[in-house]
Parts: sequence; C-alpha cells; structure tokens
Amino acid sequence: MTAKSCGHKFVFRILLFSVLLCLGQGASASPKITLVEVWCGGDDGLTAKLRDTLENAFKSSSDFRLSAGEKPGTLTVTIPSNVEWKLVGKRTQVFYTVRFSSADNQRCSRTQRW
Repeated sequence: MTAKSCGHKFVFRILLFSVLLCLGQGASASPKITLVEVWCGGDDGLTAKLRDTLENAFKSSSDFRLSAGEKPGTLTVTIPSNVEWKLVGKRTQVFYTVRFSSADNQRCSRTQRW
C-alpha cells in the first residue's frame, strides 16, 4: 500500500468519524444512507485533490450517497479555503479545514488537520 493511498484512507477515516459523531450514530446504529454534498471554496490543485478524495471516499461508502440541491437531511461537507502546505525537512506538512453542516446550514463540526 502506498503512502498516498494510506493518507487518503486516513483522511477519510478522520472525516467519517467526525461525520458519525455529528449525526449521533454509534457503531450499533442501524444502517442509514446519508445524503452528502462536498463543497469546495478553494481553487488550487491540492484543494481540488482533497475534494476529489472526499467525493470518491463517499462514493465508495455504503453509508453515504452523493447528492446535489441541498435536499433536507443532507450533510454538507465544505472545504472553505485553499489547502496550505509547507516543507519541513524532506516532508510536506499540509493544513486544511473541513466543515460539516446540515442542509439548513447548522454547523455540526469542524475538523482542522496539520
């Protein structure tokens, strides 16, 4: 498994955990498909890659279905600004914010990663 695919899975696991907490679902909750929209305020390549990774992860999950049009009950996942990065030695450190809210714009959670 490459570091790139491990990173994508790690990002999705963090976000999925946040989403489940936001929705109040535990491990024993009955399966329910949640509509989700991924919005992106950033316009650079790294931010677009994060958006694509999130959308693909939601597509591959049986718990979520991508939606459009802000339907009632839809979870909105927003990347409000460009992903930032800096070199630290030979590694790249990445900074991003993801916000979770309902279709009626009530903020559920915010995840910052660095």
